[in-house]
Amino acid sequence: MSAEQQTAPANNANNASNEGAQKKHMSKAALAIIAVVVVAIIVVAGVLGFRAYSDAQYNNAVAACATASENVRNATNDYNGLVNGDAADAAALTEKDVKDSSTLDALNKELSVELPVYEGCVADDTAGFKSATDKLNEQTGWYKAHATSLQKAVDAVNASKK
Repeated sequence: MSAEQQTAPANNANNASNEGAQKKHMSKAALAIIAVVVVAIIVVAGVLGFRAYSDAQYNNAVAACATASENVRNATNDYNGLVNGDAADAAALTEKDVKDSSTLDALNKELSVELPVYEGCVADDTAGFKSATDKLNEQTGWYKAHATSLQKAVDAVNASKK
């Protein structure tokens, strides 16, 4: 065998080891790139997921506020119907028309309460809509409670008629 033939397998072995080293080096770079891409995808998915969650919370808060506003409107209409209907008729009675004049005093006290100020669903963010919903729910409760107490006062006056 010639010297050239003897060195050829050695050169081939060196070339194979150099190619393996390049492949190993390229695979580290490829892994780093893949890792960066995966992290970027996770970050983007997290941001999109958070935005979707935030949007859903916002939309739920807006819908809840609209429902609360409708409930206040209905309770206000019921209260005003009572004030302008049966309560107005009972308030038109005089002390001469009833056996117990304290029932008229109680009715007039019920009619003179200060009504809550309607604020509506005016907000810029989820927390604002939740706060507005809470206030509207309180107003609904106020109107329902006062409609009940006003009805009792009207019933007392009507029961006291001569």
